[in-house]
Amino acid sequence: MSEFDKASDTFVTWLKYNGATVADSVAIKDLRSQNAGRGMVAVKDIKEGDLLFSLPRKILLSEETSELANIPDVKEKLQQLDGWSPLILCMMYESQREQSFWKPYFDILPKEFSTPMFWDQKDLKELAGTSVIDKIGKEDAETLYNETLLPIIKSHPGVFDEKVHNVDLFHVCGSLIMAYSFHDELAVRKRQENDEKDNLDEAEAEAEAEDEDEDSDEEEEEEQGIIAMVPMADMLNHRTGFNNARLFHEPEALQMRAIKDIKAQDQIYNTYGDLCNGDLLRKYGFVDEPNEHDIVEISGDLVLNEGCPKGSSEKEKEAKVTFLLEEEALDDCFVIESNGDVPPELLVCVQVFMMSSQEFSTMLGKRKLPKPKRSAVIMDKIIAILTKRLEQYSGSVEEDEKRLRDSSLSLNQHNSLIVKIGEQLILQKALNQAQAADEHGPKRKKLRK
Repeated sequence: MSEFDKASDTFVTWLKYNGATVADSVAIKDLRSQNAGRGMVAVKDIKEGDLLFSLPRKILLSEETSELANIPDVKEKLQQLDGWSPLILCMMYESQREQSFWKPYFDILPKEFSTPMFWDQKDLKELAGTSVIDKIGKEDAETLYNETLLPIIKSHPGVFDEKVHNVDLFHVCGSLIMAYSFHDELAVRKRQENDEKDNLDEAEAEAEAEDEDEDSDEEEEEEQGIIAMVPMADMLNHRTGFNNARLFHEPEALQMRAIKDIKAQDQIYNTYGDLCNGDLLRKYGFVDEPNEHDIVEISGDLVLNEGCPKGSSEKEKEAKVTFLLEEEALDDCFVIESNGDVPPELLVCVQVFMMSSQEFSTMLGKRKLPKPKRSAVIMDKIIAILTKRLEQYSGSVEEDEKRLRDSSLSLNQHNSLIVKIGEQLILQKALNQAQAADEHGPKRKKLRK
């Protein structure tokens, strides 16, 4: 038996010893030959609704279950952190402890990653033009480490070793959380219920009910804030269109059940969501071929610069941007989906940006956005924007497709090309549709000589 399989067996034994149940219809398999690490496979036919495994809540790794929460001084600091920070710190601590309750779990988690966060500059250049580059966030992550976590690590030398619990380990733990963590829905509800019982009297409860709508967004943020690592659940891989299992949050345990019939030898897939290849690559280090959820993003700055008449003052541009932001029509980027349809918001913003000063002043007086139009002049501008966006890629679709057939490509190069080709094909489809609409749209007014 290989060391890889031994680690898998030790992990499953640990789960069962600590109260987990694993159906005899499933097994963890070595899928490295498919660039999928470990995965769960059906060894028998499985019926919809069948329990695949059940995990007691004590197995979950979170800021509440980690031993770090039992160290008084550190616990206080832990409770002051938000977002992923508390779980990252807990994982940095637990992953380096030989006596950690979760050691068999950490032993099977990946140590190396194919996400762009860990690429060298040569591979990152392959992503030029894609939406992935601006979302990697390595510098922001390291700022978080240096300003938030490092001071805690330095101030507790008896708990942390600065040489071990360093920025490299921080990136590893952050990447594990991005790829494998789950939102613990039940824990959130319980925490909110306890807070209400402890802190609210009847009058406050009535006031809260009246303010329910106003607080809904805030509560949603709180729900999203509690995340946990769920051993075994994260062994399930994702493949677009093949989701056949789902994790259910029960009071005493988390249960993975089949949501459709699964044949023996088929892989069991959870879903990571309807993600484009750019997001799959950035978060998980793989791409799907094909991927019906592929999209391409066009930055608001590109639309602004291409849309406004040449010679427009910065003051005029700023006024248009402010108005569109207030009307919630303008965002950091516009998304074109795989069907290539230009979104109405993009049409509206182009119309506003193209307005003369007088036209814009008139619209401001009405405080009403124009309806999206596909007139010839608007479509000409859309064509210019799409063309400019296509020019941001290094190489054409044809060149990239030719490179894709090169058997010597590295995994990173292959995945980059899949993302680039997917985005460019959507842009080309949108461009073709815009050109067709331009040809068959309303005739242009003749210009006076």
